[in-house]
Amino acid sequence: MVSFKATLLALAGAATVSADYWINVTNVPLGDRQVWCRDQKAACPLICQEVSPGPVIDNSCTPETLQYGCLCANNMRPNLSEYSMTIPFHTCQQYGNECVKDCGAVNNQCASDCRELNPCGAQNPQKVNTTSSSTLEPTATPSKNPNQVFDGLAGDATDAANSNNNQGSGAGALQFGQTYGLAVVLTSLFAGFAIML
Repeated sequence: MVSFKATLLALAGAATVSADYWINVTNVPLGDRQVWCRDQKAACPLICQEVSPGPVIDNSCTPETLQYGCLCANNMRPNLSEYSMTIPFHTCQQYGNECVKDCGAVNNQCASDCRELNPCGAQNPQKVNTTSSSTLEPTATPSKNPNQVFDGLAGDATDAANSNNNQGSGAGALQFGQTYGLAVVLTSLFAGFAIML
């Protein structure tokens, strides 16, 4: 025969989420819980790939109760509270929403404390995958002036000299536009205002 204590614990488990924050799942619309489970199921394999390559052993989530499982190929369960878009993340967000709602509309400090004292997602994420970097040698010719930051793209000096000598290209018209364009615009504006007066 099942004891009263075991039944009470089973009912409490169905109405709460097994995470850092207690929320009443019936306060969350079923559509939102379905999205949360979809997020959880999408996040689990990605998180497991950081821990251990291979197929995920358990990737489950029940929207009605928000009970979930994420078991990686190495039989380890990652700390899902360190990641966004997981059930612990969503329940933390919901906990913060309920806390702010309980503060009322006039108590801004209470609402601020709800968010600041209960941060959701990774606070100090662990770098699992690390890569080594190599030093690349510069391919450009160093500038003649050591204090010069940028001296243009490779070939600019010869291209500029060639374009000044080449009368058939559009470079002359472009340079004319750069030189006199602002003067033409300002003169036009001045003339427009003079006519209006």
